[in-house]
Amino acid sequence: MADSILLEVITPQRRVFSAQVSEVQFPGADGYYGILPGHTPVMTPVGSGLVYFIQDGQRHWLTVFRGFAEVGPESVTILARESETTDMIDLTKAEADKQHAMQLMKEAQTEKDLAEAHAALDASLIRIQAAGQPGGHGN
Repeated sequence: MADSILLEVITPQRRVFSAQVSEVQFPGADGYYGILPGHTPVMTPVGSGLVYFIQDGQRHWLTVFRGFAEVGPESVTILARESETTDMIDLTKAEADKQHAMQLMKEAQTEKDLAEAHAALDASLIRIQAAGQPGGHGN
């Protein structure tokens, strides 16, 4: 069995990440999936959260916001609505987005407004969490 697996994370705008890694974890519909080289092929929805991977013995993170993953013995391809590596995250903007989303939640007039504000808050918190990881832009 190979000791690495190709991880590719792609959004409609760009290829966010593509490299050989030794382990991948990503958010699924019912929790996190852990993938090692030689994994059984599967297609699964991807939730919003942090993708964790090990590359050259180092832990790394990136964000994903909903999509699908195709997992095979030699590769993991995540097609996400949005994604960014920790060095792409503007922590000051993420903090401001968090405050703005909290204000929108207070001012929400409809269930739709509240749901949109909650989604914006979740996205900002995921970005803040990613930036705060070791090696993240916020450190």
